[in-house]
Amino acid sequence: MRFDRSGGLEYFEPPPQVRLPPTRWRIPRETRGDPNQEATVARTLEDTPFYARSVISTRLLGERTTSIHESLSLNRAASLTTRLMIPFRNPRTLR
Repeated sequence: MRFDRSGGLEYFEPPPQVRLPPTRWRIPRETRGDPNQEATVARTLEDTPFYARSVISTRLLGERTTSIHESLSLNRAASLTTRLMIPFRNPRTLR
């Protein structure tokens, strides 16, 4: 869906998927963008074994856009190896 300047709603066909480079932990990523246009990762904000958040740049509906992109691998989050690493990667403060 897309909103025009007067607040009206317009439906459009989703653009094709565009591959982004995988995270440092090799989580595959993709977004949507105009055909034959490249999407780039401008900055990675969070990169863990099962989750990543990045600022991406692409072209959507003819306009250059900057947005937040999130990737989540629930299979990795559920794995015993990942669960054992979490306390070391994200230590909690005791109260």
